[in-house]
Amino acid sequence: MHKTIHKIAIAFVLMGFSAFAAEKTKAYKGAWFEIRYPSTFTVQPSIKSESMAGKFESAFFISPDKSVRFYVFSPQWAGETPDIAPKADETVANEKTEKANDMNRRYFTITPKKGGVTRSYVETTNADATVRWVIGIEYANKEAYEKYKPAYLKFKKSLKQFAD
Repeated sequence: MHKTIHKIAIAFVLMGFSAFAAEKTKAYKGAWFEIRYPSTFTVQPSIKSESMAGKFESAFFISPDKSVRFYVFSPQWAGETPDIAPKADETVANEKTEKANDMNRRYFTITPKKGGVTRSYVETTNADATVRWVIGIEYANKEAYEKYKPAYLKFKKSLKQFAD
């Protein structure tokens, strides 16, 4: 009897820790995608869909302390991302490309020339560039990046894309 009570107590403790470790998320449905983001973040839709009224092809997800923004762009096919284009006072750095499973992935970071946020993105395209999506993170400093990195990795993995 004592062993059974002990096992039940351990199970409750472990369930409590796993519930504490699991961050609550919300689903955001864009025009052609769905993604999960931390429930404490606010959503800022960005590029409007031309084919689905009232829906967006990109969005920013802003941390409560505003030190980090997650980003997703996932249109029906391909498209441009003027909402994350490098500005005159920024430089594209750490750029590398790799090919896997008939898809090209371009990793790049946009850094400020003087002061400001650093932005890191992964752009995925197919061989003929008719399909394209981008996921990224903007961060005020290394501490903010490290603080939100686990949530960002979950965010990236949660992307579900839709077709017509």
